Amino acid sequence: MPNRVHAIFDSVPKALAAQAELLREGFERKAITLLSNEPIHQSEEAGGSRSHIGSFAILGGILGATSAVLLTVITTKRVGVVTGGMPIVSPWAFGIIAFELTMLGAILFSLACMLYESGLGRRGALKNYDSSVSEGKIVIFADCSSDLLVEKAERVLGKG
Repeated sequence: MPNRVHAIFDSVPKALAAQAELLREGFERKAITLLSNEPIHQSEEAGGSRSHIGSFAILGGILGATSAVLLTVITTKRVGVVTGGMPIVSPWAFGIIAFELTMLGAILFSLACMLYESGLGRRGALKNYDSSVSEGKIVIFADCSSDLLVEKAERVLGKG
């Protein structure tokens, strides 16, 4: 079981500087956990990762629109309504259903991606939680596999 060292910071720049220093000292990115009560946008050089929510929203919208087309066309063809020469698929009804299912798909895929990327759906997601986060502080946890890393983490995080 690795040792865990943590520090509480008052400002985002100090916390990001400490995280960058830990990375320079040889810590792996997955050994560092940064907690905040609001999102902290990090560059990929600082250990942040690019979000895929936009891509998932587009994919969800495409799947929602496809399902709307299939739902509308298949339903109107199977009902067998006598339309008296009018088109069986009404553009107005089709447009409303297509719009609504496109938005529903985009929203549901975005929500699922957000839950996955935030780690809330994973077992033990809040094992590193500290009550200081709810007070507006930033908490950094460093998992250390050796005594040398514990000393480095304590030296770097002691500046908090």
